[in-house]
Amino acid sequence: MKKTILIALTALAACFTACTKPFPHTADAQLLETNPCVVTDIEMEVKIPVGFKVINQAYTDSISAIRTQENPFDMKLLRIFADTILNANISLSDMRHIPYEKTENDLDFYRQTYNANGFWDSVTLTRYHTPDYPKLVVLEMQNSRGTLIRTLFYNNQKAQFCLDYYFATQFYDAFMPFVWSSVASIKPNHELQILVQ
Repeated sequence: MKKTILIALTALAACFTACTKPFPHTADAQLLETNPCVVTDIEMEVKIPVGFKVINQAYTDSISAIRTQENPFDMKLLRIFADTILNANISLSDMRHIPYEKTENDLDFYRQTYNANGFWDSVTLTRYHTPDYPKLVVLEMQNSRGTLIRTLFYNNQKAQFCLDYYFATQFYDAFMPFVWSSVASIKPNHELQILVQ
């Protein structure tokens, strides 16, 4: 019985990676803030593009509470970063409470899920993997005004968290290297942080 379970888990992990391709970008330190943002809730860290600053946590928590009240299966908003010059923002959300089936169903029908009202001119989906994450799903949504790059990071079982990069489409060519560098900088961080009072 144990051998059968082990074989099934190995096959699942192989499928996770086989259905994806290696993430082709690397983190360029010149495009990113020096210090990573460590988020202990979801045991990860990310370097944010240069010029972005974290938004007041009380404001973020209030938005998160409203979203949770409206839809308990919505992603739980953890952090918001903003660049007021570019009028761009990045949001980090926890996905661990969302059932695997719901996330995968949304991705299977991603054009309807993420563009039900026809807001975007195009929606594309690409699946990658990195040394730290067996699956990374990138959704790119764009119209003439704005671009949203949504990145979902998985462990061996399901999506754990998501980063959304939103910016004006006119800056697409100039800003995408910052996005890819930031995504490439994301890695697990399992350090416990002890608060001394």
